[in-house]
Amino acid sequence: MEISEKAFDVINDLIKINNDRVAGFEKAGADLEDYDNGLIAVFNKLAGESRQYAVELTDIARQYGDEAAEGTSTSGDLHRAWIDIKATFTGSDLLAILNECERGEDAAKAAYRDALDPENELNPELAQVLQIQQRGITEGHDLIKSLRDQVETTDDDRNETENISNTTREPAYQEQQEQFTEQPSYEGAAGEYQNQAAYAPEPESIEQEEAWEEEQASSSANSKLMEFFVEELKDLLWAERELVETLPDMAKAATTQELKTAFTNHLAETETHVTRLEQIFGLLGLEPETTKCDAMSGIIDEGDGIISDTEEGTAQRDVGLIFAGQKAEHYEIASYGGMISLAKTLGYYDIAEMLVLTIDEEKSADALLTEIAENHVNYEASTERAED
Repeated sequence: MEISEKAFDVINDLIKINNDRVAGFEKAGADLEDYDNGLIAVFNKLAGESRQYAVELTDIARQYGDEAAEGTSTSGDLHRAWIDIKATFTGSDLLAILNECERGEDAAKAAYRDALDPENELNPELAQVLQIQQRGITEGHDLIKSLRDQVETTDDDRNETENISNTTREPAYQEQQEQFTEQPSYEGAAGEYQNQAAYAPEPESIEQEEAWEEEQASSSANSKLMEFFVEELKDLLWAERELVETLPDMAKAATTQELKTAFTNHLAETETHVTRLEQIFGLLGLEPETTKCDAMSGIIDEGDGIISDTEEGTAQRDVGLIFAGQKAEHYEIASYGGMISLAKTLGYYDIAEMLVLTIDEEKSADALLTEIAENHVNYEASTERAED
């Protein structure tokens, strides 16, 4: 197929727009890095989508002989919208952050709408690619708007409550009004949460739990955040099932018995992680389904490449396998950390408990790989002579 000069301009504009979007969400996430919140997982997901869109568009441009754009834009509404974040973010004002993110999303949505204008002379194949990306951009926009509306409503409720005489309020009720302001820690064993006020209040009795579950059925179950949560569960289930298939190959390829044992033991844990995720789907009244996790797929492919590119029986191979294993662990730790926050925000404390068990096991597996590498594998690899 051929691409017109106007179409090349559209491609390069959208590459820069997606790079702007990535930079904007990364800035948003950086401002929240010390503020444990499920929003970071959302920002990372949306940034990852735009990163993939930019790659797709770059490949199309290069396929047809054009130089693909690099970097972010230097002018235009989208650039200014994201740049405004730098002046507005305070690191603690969630509503300000989400307002600026929505402005950026408005501009991205408008950019794709304008790109698909018939005057841009897009051929059917390119138009189809942009329409698929447009759907993702629109879904991201709607998710950010929904989260912004939720925080705005919470702030309005809190402000109204603060106008009531302080003498008429119970301390526990005051704490429940402080949603999205102070975040708990999920470090350590399951259940060691330090400040539940940041999320939906945890039930204190069977009656309260039953009332909460009834409320969940008619509210959070149909929210944009719940939709995102379920999609991420599908992503994680796919990743864990793939690791169950991959870990035996990594154990077989490992040189030292210590690393073979580490992979074999983590296989048993990973099978448990799969079971937990399937149980979570059941708790939500859903059938366990999967969506391909591109991030884990890439990590697994990299591990396969390491096995192919290194010599059997060498410490170098073990170093590579440890790298691949830790990349998988770090991805899972980040994903489960975000999911724990989202589960508590949605009020699913039983699910959060299950996910904490898993994240603790992932952290332990990561620490063990570091120990094996630093105890002897890295040094042994440094003494192996490279082939000429």
